[in-house]
Amino acid sequence: MRFLFLIVLMLNVALLAYGQGFFGTPPSERGREPRQLSERNQHTITLGAPLAAGQLR
Repeated sequence: MRFLFLIVLMLNVALLAYGQGFFGTPPSERGREPRQLSERNQHTITLGAPLAAGQLR
């Protein structure tokens, strides 16, 4: 009985590792494009020249 319990436990851990992507791309991410980093309110961000150390305050 212990042997069966250990086999089931090891299979459970292996399936968890597979589903989380420890052996490569997880099944839930196959066929998808990589996630893009996105900023909220992208239109409000403006880029300018960096300020010198004396201009910070």
